[in-house]
Amino acid sequence: MLAIQNSIPAAETATESVAFKREHRPSTGLSGMLAATVAAVIAAAFGVMLWFADGYEIEIGTRVRGDEMRLVNGELSTAFERGGRFALALAEVTARRTTIRQALAARDRAELMRQSAETFAHLRQQAGVQIFGFQDKDIRYFLRVHKPDQFDDDISGFRPMIVAANRTGRPQVGLEIGVAGIGLRGATIVEQQGIMVGTVEVGLDLKPLIESVKATSNADIAIVVVPSLAGIALDPNLPAFGDLVLAMSTDDRLFSSLLKTMPLRPAHDSVAASPTIDGRRHDLITRPLVDFSGRMIGFSIALKTDYGTELGRSRTELRVIAICGGICAFLAFALLFRATCSRGRTHP
Repeated sequence: MLAIQNSIPAAETATESVAFKREHRPSTGLSGMLAATVAAVIAAAFGVMLWFADGYEIEIGTRVRGDEMRLVNGELSTAFERGGRFALALAEVTARRTTIRQALAARDRAELMRQSAETFAHLRQQAGVQIFGFQDKDIRYFLRVHKPDQFDDDISGFRPMIVAANRTGRPQVGLEIGVAGIGLRGATIVEQQGIMVGTVEVGLDLKPLIESVKATSNADIAIVVVPSLAGIALDPNLPAFGDLVLAMSTDDRLFSSLLKTMPLRPAHDSVAASPTIDGRRHDLITRPLVDFSGRMIGFSIALKTDYGTELGRSRTELRVIAICGGICAFLAFALLFRATCSRGRTHP
């Protein structure tokens, strides 16, 4: 009888233990479900934030790249403007030298050469001056200091800048295409005792100017001329793409690939695009190219590599952060619910 009585409490205790386990098994499963739900909500929140961040980053990146390319155009315009003013200033200073005026009025070619040769050699080496010459009042090239063996030829048919300076008596400055190619030139009249005796011109090579813009902006620059607009034939050895001629660039291979694959046309406004060249995306902006008289003769192109790899790396980092945040949230809430259940079992 005593054994039966002792076995009854033991049986009741075992029954209570089984009931307790059955009661808390669903609690443990429920804690896992709750932890997973909370973690999923947090991960979804991270995902939404990531989506907004991606969109905002793309928008900001596009805006920044557009601003950068417009700044490149601005730098190119400034470089051309400064170069033109410099060329004209040199021409004006030369035209005011008494020895120069006297030699041109006397048609003394040897004296004019003696007075100008040293100056031109210095300017060519230090300032990229490629054209330095004098024309008489009949618009014949009296002396090319840069090519002294070529002189006395009539240039009235293909040198509109000299014609304009001669006929208006006013200085001329800007882009012009001549025998030496396209360049920035300044021309002004030479007077002796109040009578015009001829003109003088100074021309700058554009290549150092576009190279300087590339050095400051990290953008490649090209000068494209449309001969039908310019009204003059360019060097036949220059690369041509339909009616476009690549007059010069900082990277001939890059721009040749661009002009072969992308149809570009001269426009009075800047044109922006994002072409893919040789498998790499670039930002592009064009700028109308006008000569000294305001006539469009072509356009310039600025190209800059799109650093999309940095944007992709940033996106990857954000996605990794979102995933890790979701995992950490799941583990944290799982441990929290398990600890809560453990305290519930300890204190029934």
